[in-house]
Amino acid sequence: MAGTHKVRCIDQMDRSKEADRIDVEYFPMFDMHNFLEDLDVVVFAVPLIEFEDVIRNIAANQLSGKLVVEVCPLSAHPKKILLNHLGGDVDILSTHPMFGPSDRSGTIDDEAHLKYSWDGQPMVYDMVRISDVRRADSFLFIFERARCQMVAMTAEEHDKLTADAEFVTHLTGRILDRHMLPATPVSSREYAALCDVAEMTSGDTLDMFYGLYKYNPNAKEAMAKMRENLARIERQLAGKEAYLTAKAELQNSERQKLLAETRHLLEQIAIDDASISVRKSRSSGNPSSRSLPPPSNRVANSSLGRSAASPSKREPLAPKKHVAGSRPPSGASEQIIFYQP
Repeated sequence: MAGTHKVRCIDQMDRSKEADRIDVEYFPMFDMHNFLEDLDVVVFAVPLIEFEDVIRNIAANQLSGKLVVEVCPLSAHPKKILLNHLGGDVDILSTHPMFGPSDRSGTIDDEAHLKYSWDGQPMVYDMVRISDVRRADSFLFIFERARCQMVAMTAEEHDKLTADAEFVTHLTGRILDRHMLPATPVSSREYAALCDVAEMTSGDTLDMFYGLYKYNPNAKEAMAKMRENLARIERQLAGKEAYLTAKAELQNSERQKLLAETRHLLEQIAIDDASISVRKSRSSGNPSSRSLPPPSNRVANSSLGRSAASPSKREPLAPKKHVAGSRPPSGASEQIIFYQP
């Protein structure tokens, strides 16, 4: 760009060495008058939180007849500031090049690489107030020639579509931090994408990020949602860990119970086998014992039969008559009465 245009820069810090390397003329902040002299286009690349103060500190007549371009990540707020503080003779172009220094891997003075590194990158612009259309088109042609994707869109629509995505992207990059994502010889595409996010946001200042936070009404809600999601993930992991631990303990308890039941069953089998062996040995040693009841039963049955046949009072038995031809026993009468004891 410096080869075809006269380019100047001004900054609070001394950028003279970087400016000399890319053939750009550097001015210190106290020399604002000489910096703005004879310029057609003035590009304000300052953090959102400082944008209003910078515009107020520049005399309105110093910007008269020029094209003022802002390149903030959010466009509605700077657009409002420019319309409120600049006169009608100042053209206003609101832009958002959706790429930055981290989108090129070459050196800062590698113009060929710098040109093609913008290939396909979105360049959103809003011609807020343009009287010199040719000058505005000439400025935008710089990005067209670099093969950027030119997107005409109002500042308000741009913020509505991209503000949340920009904030979440930078928030994620700051949370990840480059030290959490070390370089590895082998990595997945997902890991490489996370590394790219962390790398792209690592060079942005806190002022720039704070501007995305302050001028995005959904920023606080996005941060709360991020915390809620992180807490939910922690609860899910803790719940899964507790479930697996309980499952392992239950399986171990059931295993011990099963082992005890198996041991008890084996003991019962051993006892039953021993009893069967004893009965078999007795049966083979005394075969007649199978037809006789146990001695205790025989005694009980004998007593029961006798008591049932004998009355409670002893009655005399019928006398036995002497059989002819026989001699009665000595000392006995003709009729002898026997009593059953």
